[in-house]
Amino acid sequence: MKCTRCLLLGLSVRAAAPRQPSLLYNTQHQVLRHLHSSPVWAKGQPTPAEVINNNNNDDEKKNKSLVTHHDLFEQVAKEAKTKATFNKVIEVFIKGDIRRRGHIEFIYAALKKMPEFGVERDLTIYNKLLDVFPKEVFVPRNFIQRMFNHYPRQQECGVQLLEQMENYGITPNIETKVLLVQIFGEKGHPMRKYQRIMYWFPKFKHINPFPIPQQLPEDPVDLARLSLTRIANDLDAKVSIYQMPCTDITESGEQITLPHIVGIQSPSQMELLAKHNPSRPVFVEGPFPLWLRKTCVHYYILRADPTPPDEQVEEPYDPERCLYYPLQLDLDLDRDLGDIESFDVEDCKIFKLLNVPLSYIDQMHICSYSINIRYWYISDPTPI
Repeated sequence: MKCTRCLLLGLSVRAAAPRQPSLLYNTQHQVLRHLHSSPVWAKGQPTPAEVINNNNNDDEKKNKSLVTHHDLFEQVAKEAKTKATFNKVIEVFIKGDIRRRGHIEFIYAALKKMPEFGVERDLTIYNKLLDVFPKEVFVPRNFIQRMFNHYPRQQECGVQLLEQMENYGITPNIETKVLLVQIFGEKGHPMRKYQRIMYWFPKFKHINPFPIPQQLPEDPVDLARLSLTRIANDLDAKVSIYQMPCTDITESGEQITLPHIVGIQSPSQMELLAKHNPSRPVFVEGPFPLWLRKTCVHYYILRADPTPPDEQVEEPYDPERCLYYPLQLDLDLDRDLGDIESFDVEDCKIFKLLNVPLSYIDQMHICSYSINIRYWYISDPTPI
């Protein structure tokens, strides 16, 4: 009976209490419904300020990861940036973490630092950087993984490493292939990049008939000699050194640095210069740039106007001058009635190139010289 009375009392109290409306009305008579949500969800939602702070922290972590690797290169290479110090940095990173965390950022930082250490053309360094990747982790296990670009960041990093090798003209070896197969498998994008390099590089390796050496001579005179032999494609051309680089002191006490002057002439140019009329002017034109890999040299040419028609003298051809083809043909052939015996040909004016002197100065400096009997000293490309 007591339980029944308690139950009836509870029901009566509940019925007497005022009922709260399930809908709320604002002053503009718009219906606002209650939003039912879990209290745990409300506690877990971050504020906009927290979202911004989290994004900034993520950016700082990414930047810090790159900065750490750059600092690692700077800390190890305090004394000198050489190949030994670069290898030491790679060994420190490999021994630091067995799982190779952050290996992608480290490889990108190493590729950027390679020119500073002078190892951008060293194949063994590239193979060591490939060895930083964990082995047999990024190999696709089935055709679906292979089709959907398994581990794209790692494959893109491997392709970037091979592209830098390609830009510097380095041909991979069998060790590079073994490392790529162990890291990305035989069907990965880096492996396909390796196959393309090995297909095209042997075809274009010796295609240039005038190759440039990898290490250019440091002596400016030797560099000028190499540049001139590339400009004047004549085996009989003679290279002459008219002036060596020297320092002179004027009467006023001013110190003047005289540049070197090197010239080249072929036998035909020497013959033209010997027959040139001294009363007619010769012109020095230039400077013209010539690039040898990353080094720029400047050269000048000595030019004369074509000989006037009234001064031209026809000389008989020497039949033994060229044995490969005759320079003059005297064919006594019978002419037909339809042949035209007279025809007009426009006269072709040919400038005489008498000499190709060259002068290599600093990149911000250009030498000048004037014609003299024993050496060239270019001052102005004006008639002399």
